[in-house]
Amino acid sequence: MDTPTVSNTSEGIYIGLVSPDQDVYSTVGQTSHNSPGAQHTETSGQSSHPYRLAGGCVVLCALLLTPAIVLGVLYTSASQNCSMGCVEEPIRANNSTLDKDQLQRDYDSLNTQKDQLQRDYDAVVVKFPFLDQYCPLRSQKRVCKPCPEGWEQRNSTCYYFSTELKNWNDSRSACLKQGADLVIIESKEEQDFITKHTGGYGDWIGLSDSETEGIWLWVDGTPLQKDKAFWATGEPDDDGGSQDCAATGRGWRRGDVELGGGWVDQRCHRDWRSVCETDALPL
Repeated sequence: MDTPTVSNTSEGIYIGLVSPDQDVYSTVGQTSHNSPGAQHTETSGQSSHPYRLAGGCVVLCALLLTPAIVLGVLYTSASQNCSMGCVEEPIRANNSTLDKDQLQRDYDSLNTQKDQLQRDYDAVVVKFPFLDQYCPLRSQKRVCKPCPEGWEQRNSTCYYFSTELKNWNDSRSACLKQGADLVIIESKEEQDFITKHTGGYGDWIGLSDSETEGIWLWVDGTPLQKDKAFWATGEPDDDGGSQDCAATGRGWRRGDVELGGGWVDQRCHRDWRSVCETDALPL
C-alpha cells in the first residue's frame, strides 16, 4: 500500500494546528522560511509601511490645522469689527473722566462763591443797623462806601481813631455801639499804620491781661503771640500789678527814659483815646 507523501509545508501547518498552545508566530515564521512566495509578500508589506505612516501624519496635521485656521479667521473678523469700537470706547471713557473732573471743579468753584456770598450777606446783616453810616441818604439816593464817614480804610478793614478820652472799658463800649471793637493788631504793617494816625498820644487797643495776670488776650479771646507783640522798651512792666490794659503810642517815656514807640501796659481806669476797627462793607 502506497503511503501518501506530505510536503514540509503542509507538515508545518499541521504541526501548528495540532499544537495550538505553541506560538502561532513561530509557525508562521517557519512557514515563511520554507515558502519563497511568503518571503516576497512580507518584503512588500514592510516597504509600504512608511507610506502608511506618512499618510497618517498628513491626516493628523490636517485635523490639527483646521481649528487653527478657524480661530485665525474668527480673530481676523473680530479684530476688524473691533477696530473702531475698541478705539472709540477708551476715548468715550476718557472723555467721561474729563467731564467728571470738570464738573467737580465747577462744583468746587460754585461752593467757594456760595461761601463768599454767605460771608458778604452776613457782613451786610451785621452792618444793617448802621446802614446810614455806610450808605447815607443824599438827594433821595443812598451812596454806599466800604467804611462809614470819618473812618480810615486799610485793605478790608475800617479804623476809627477816637479823640474822646475814656477809660478802657468805656472806650470798648463806644466801639461796640458802632458795630466795631477795640483794634486787634496782627502785623507790623498794621502797627505802623495805626501809629501814623495816632500821633504822639496814647490810644487804647483791644488787649488786656485783666483775667489772668501775664496772660494777654485780645478782645476776641485769642492769646497774644510773642512774634506779633510790639511792646515799647521794658514793657509790659505791670507797675505794682495794677496795669492790665494796653495802649499804643509813638513817644513813651518813663521819667527821663525814652521808651520809644509801641505798646505799654496802663491802669485800665485811665482816660485815653482809642482805636476801633470793623470789617469794611463788601461792595
